[in-house]
Parts: sequence; structure tokens; C-alpha cells
Amino acid sequence: MLLLGTWTINDYQEVQRRAIVAARQAAYEGAWLAENFRIDGERSRLASLHFDDAGLTDPTGATRLVSTESVRLEAQSGPAPGQGTAAFEFVTAPLRASGGFLGGGFDLANEGFRTGSVVTETRALANLPAPFRTLTLRFRQPYALLTDGWNAAGPAHVARRAGGLVPASILSGLTGLWSGLSAPLGLIEPSLRQFCPALIEPDRLPEDRLGPGRPQPVPTCR
Repeated sequence: MLLLGTWTINDYQEVQRRAIVAARQAAYEGAWLAENFRIDGERSRLASLHFDDAGLTDPTGATRLVSTESVRLEAQSGPAPGQGTAAFEFVTAPLRASGGFLGGGFDLANEGFRTGSVVTETRALANLPAPFRTLTLRFRQPYALLTDGWNAAGPAHVARRAGGLVPASILSGLTGLWSGLSAPLGLIEPSLRQFCPALIEPDRLPEDRLGPGRPQPVPTCR
């Protein structure tokens, strides 16, 4: 009994350890995936990855300690607690106003405080003596993570968001007209051929920032 009991208690501690690891993974993947995060899919993946293997069996090897169906994932996101919400609104209110005036999309939202928990239950082990044959344990591992509100879906998303903060963005509608004028005006001043009204390229680092030398001209305006 002492041997089987020690082995079983060690397995219970392993279940708790895996719940902690699963909660950490759920927290960070929820932050990275953001809108693409789906609780049902992530719950199934966590259950399969962390709790569905032969390492979580009773000492006789006949019964799995945890059923993958018993693993649950609870996840929520909302405003930062305390004074964080008020500070965020104070800073971003004028940026939203200017973004709307300039026609851009300043879409930062104070929904980056992610909380939740990974919950799992152990099975009763009928092959073991009391109290294990009727004992079930419930492990609940909470998590909380304050994510970065500046996350974006790519360079195009960054350009759209930043466009609302750049006054020159109102000139973007003149790109077609300017492309026709740049050729004759370029005879007078060649650098005018490289002028692109309201061009924002977040994925392009100017070469004059990387080292000595003149920056390469922008190939096309888009």
C-alpha cells in the first residue's frame, strides 16, 4: 500500500505540474493568436498535448489518471484593471479623434488583459485500495497576462493604423494625379519622381538608417 500510494501521489503531482504548463501555454497562445484564438480548439489541443499519454497512468498501468474530456479551458479578455483603463483612454482618445478626422483607422482597444484557467479532474482508480478507488481530485490552474495593445496583423495593418496619425495621409487620393505630373516636373527636379504622397512602409527600413551611403529610391508609389 505504501509503494502504490507513493506512486499514485507522485502521479497526482504530475497532473498538477502539467496543468501549470498548459495554463502558461494557453495564456501566451491566446495573446499571440488574439482574434483567431478559439477556446474549443485550444482546449482539445492542450488536452491531447499535455494529458493524453502513458505517463499519466495508475501504478498498475490499467487506468489513465485523466480523461481528455475532463480537461476544460476558461478564457476571457477585457480592460486592464485598476487605473490602467483610465490611463489608456486618456492617452488614446485624442489619437482616435485625429485618426477619424484624417480618414485612418486608429483601432487600438483596451482589451489586452487576458485571464482564464485550465481545469482538470482525475479519475477514481478502481484497481487500487482505498482511498484511491473512490478518490477524485480537481485541479484548477489560473493565469493572467497583460498583453501588448500594439499588436498588428501585418505591415498593411500597421500602415492603415499609422495613416490616421499622419496628416499627409489626406493626400493619398492624389497619387494618381501626381504620377502624371511627376514625369514633366522631374525634368526640372529629378528627385520629384521619387516623391510619393502619404506613402507609409512599416516593413521597409531606409538604407540610410542601416549604414553610410545614400538611400535607394522608392521604386513605385502605391
